[in-house]
Amino acid sequence: MSDRNARYGLLARGIERDLGEKGWVPVRYWIIWWSALGTAMVVFYVVLTPLWLGLRAAAWVAELSARAHGRVEGRR
Repeated sequence: MSDRNARYGLLARGIERDLGEKGWVPVRYWIIWWSALGTAMVVFYVVLTPLWLGLRAAAWVAELSARAHGRVEGRR
C-alpha cells in the first residue's frame, strides 16, 4: 500500500495506485446499470402498481359491500 492510500486502511490493502484517481467506468458497467434500472422500473410501474391498485379496489368494494349489509361497525 502506498502512503497516499494509508488513510483507507485495510480497504486499500494490495492496491498500488492512488485511490484518489478516478478512472473511466467500463461500458459493460453502464450497460448493466441501465438494464437493471430499466428492469426495476418495468417491474414497479407495470407489475406492482396495478397489483397494488387492484388490491386497494378489492378492499374498497369489500368494505362498501359490508357496509351495505350492515356488517361493519362505525370507525373512530
